[in-house]
Amino acid sequence: MRAICVAASTVVGALVIMAQSPPQQKSAPPSAAIKCKNVEGLGCTQRQVKALSDAVFEGKSKHDVLLPVKELALAASDGTLRCAQSNGTVCTTAELDIIKEIAAGQQLTIKYTSSK
Repeated sequence: MRAICVAASTVVGALVIMAQSPPQQKSAPPSAAIKCKNVEGLGCTQRQVKALSDAVFEGKSKHDVLLPVKELALAASDGTLRCAQSNGTVCTTAELDIIKEIAAGQQLTIKYTSSK
């Protein structure tokens, strides 16, 4: 009887472990502002963000981490960006790190609060 109870608890424990969801990438905090500044130190313009967005989507072929990114857009005239994944969540810090590198090549600065 004891062997059956131990075996049953082992099976239940294995099922619980298997039912856990896989680890998720860390997302930037929902309240964290993602800011874009140009060389003059002003908020990025709609045109600059459009060029950055185009470069990010072209960069998906080189950076697999960018594959979930669905949208990169200007959210406010002060340079605040909206970055969203296909599932509707905010972009991860890993995605923002690559976007920051792409922006640097366009003489734009991206700042955000990292959740690392």
